[in-house]
Amino acid sequence: MKGLYVVLITILLTGCGPSATPTSTSATAAVSATSTLTPAAALFDGRLLFSRFIESTHTFTGMYVAKTDGSAETDVPLPWTEGGGRWSGSGKEIAVPTLLADGRVGTAIITTDGTVLRVLSIRDSTLNLPCTIWSRDDTRLACEGWDDSVASRTGIYTVSASDGSDIQRLTTPPAGKHDLPGDYSSDGQFVFKRHSGDEGPGPLMLVDANGGEARLLYNGSIEDPGRFSPDGRFVATSLDGRLLIIDLDGKIVHTISVDGYYLFGPVWSPDGSRIAFSKTTSQYDAEIYTSLPDGTDLQRVTHTSSNEIDVDWGVDG
Repeated sequence: MKGLYVVLITILLTGCGPSATPTSTSATAAVSATSTLTPAAALFDGRLLFSRFIESTHTFTGMYVAKTDGSAETDVPLPWTEGGGRWSGSGKEIAVPTLLADGRVGTAIITTDGTVLRVLSIRDSTLNLPCTIWSRDDTRLACEGWDDSVASRTGIYTVSASDGSDIQRLTTPPAGKHDLPGDYSSDGQFVFKRHSGDEGPGPLMLVDANGGEARLLYNGSIEDPGRFSPDGRFVATSLDGRLLIIDLDGKIVHTISVDGYYLFGPVWSPDGSRIAFSKTTSQYDAEIYTSLPDGTDLQRVTHTSSNEIDVDWGVDG
């Protein structure tokens, strides 16, 4: 559905080095899966939101909230079949995709107990606008937009987080391309992935959050659309089973890999001291882990046979 979700990429990339890759500024953090794991995950500030997903059928089985050590897990009832929600900056609300009465895909704002606070109206008669990326002040949401009858309307849009009004177009991808929204920075930038197909890899791009010309940040076969560190200095993403921490000049600050494992979906803790991500030995049974941003102090959070993806780290609301 137009690349709506950031899910586990099941196609191993060929030629895994990106074209025209900027010079790395630090060595790869090759983390041992056995020597650095602690017996039990430590409890850090905030809460984790994540989804469970069946890759073979491309269906979500639920969305959950847990403490950062994996304890006190609770189910978040969903208004539709799709997970992949994100915390508001306040930690009081979650934005998730939902199905509108007219059959289009839109946005619901819910609480952790599944209460639907509001469903955003789409002030356009033909756009689909699932909007899950909150601005830093929680006033706007960024959306992946498309019109089933007009391909040229595909792109990233933003709307008012209160009611879906004030639709503004943020990006216009070239013909045959799609823009997958990533994240707002603290200083008014927006990162996204430009790609072909619904879930294909592509380069990372930056654009001013108020609109303007997009520019290339990192020219590689990137899988995740990017998440800004709280201070806006770095972007976390993934490529071919490795996590990348990239600065705003497009230089790799850290490359995190674990022999025999596939890592994806990195997000920052609210204070920027750690990252959370999914880690798997196959394509269908990812678990949630946290680490320092250089890949050290690797700690396992979840212990299930399910496929856990789309992790988001929010404050205690």
